[in-house]
Amino acid sequence: MVTRKEVARKAGVSVSVVSRAMNNSGYVEAEKKKRILEVADKLGYYPHPVAEALQKRRTKQLLFFCKDLRNSFYIDMYQGMVEAAGKRDYMMVFNGSMDFENIRNAMIDGIIMPNEVITRHYLDTVGKNYRLPVVSASYGSPVRFSRSVPRVEIDMEKVMELAVKELRANGHRRLALAMPYPFRCTDVRRLAFCSLMEEVYGDRMKDYYIGIHREDLAGDSRILAFLEEEEPENGMRLLEEDFFGKGELAAQLFVERKIDATAVVAFNDEFALGMCKRFHALGIRVPRDISLIGIDGSSARKYQDPCLTSVGLFPEKQGAKCVNVLLDMLEGKKVKYISGSPVKLVKGESVKKLD
Repeated sequence: MVTRKEVARKAGVSVSVVSRAMNNSGYVEAEKKKRILEVADKLGYYPHPVAEALQKRRTKQLLFFCKDLRNSFYIDMYQGMVEAAGKRDYMMVFNGSMDFENIRNAMIDGIIMPNEVITRHYLDTVGKNYRLPVVSASYGSPVRFSRSVPRVEIDMEKVMELAVKELRANGHRRLALAMPYPFRCTDVRRLAFCSLMEEVYGDRMKDYYIGIHREDLAGDSRILAFLEEEEPENGMRLLEEDFFGKGELAAQLFVERKIDATAVVAFNDEFALGMCKRFHALGIRVPRDISLIGIDGSSARKYQDPCLTSVGLFPEKQGAKCVNVLLDMLEGKKVKYISGSPVKLVKGESVKKLD
């Protein structure tokens, strides 16, 4: 096995100069560095990644700490992270156990969290004494952190405005909102929808809200199908969200309650796809009988017939920005503590134009 000592002897320099040239960790004359790299390449010398990490105190690896990779949104986000990290000679690793203690044993330089709730819990537990740099994907939640953490935020209020604007532009006035949370939740989607539709519904807003949650469906045994997936971990209640299944139940409830809306805004694309499936089973056609719009703009929407209209959150771009903010922190650059991520209406065929 070729060593740095052999490279140094062949190049006529000291081992420390070879180290600086290979690691870009100090000044080496341009001609001398070129000669060292040529010798190293000719001899087939490559620095051992673990040894190099110990010397540099850098592993060239970032962690995406996320449990729900069954959700196509997070798959797209992770893909964006992988591509952005590769452009800066980093690798992404993934931990889906949600065991914060595992982070202590991971060879990583920084962490990307999938949302504000998990970020807060990490900072309040393991993150108190383990000060790795952290960046959080963010969706406008009012969650406060115990220390400053940059957020790459999607403006969910603007997202809802785009969804409602598209439906209104196609002649829809009575809209319903389908969510996996109770009506009293503080999710930005619900708050924005209620604000936009207040003139239309007034105090009847709840009649046009379908919340697939035990609080709103206390007497409905069908909600039990989702409760058994909820398990306490690290003192935090983490729900393995079956958005598709909840979307199916939302469509069933829409029909049972005889809601007179002509269009539905769904929590996300997976939720909307579940609604499409159940509507179809009930003989209700999208968009002929009911229009439907999702949120995410995920890659999964294009496999639905009709193709789902959605508000694109471009998770791959959000993931890429999370990586770049984190690497800028590691390089000592100044970063914004709230960075925006783009959103845009992605048209499909699930919204009917009313006469």
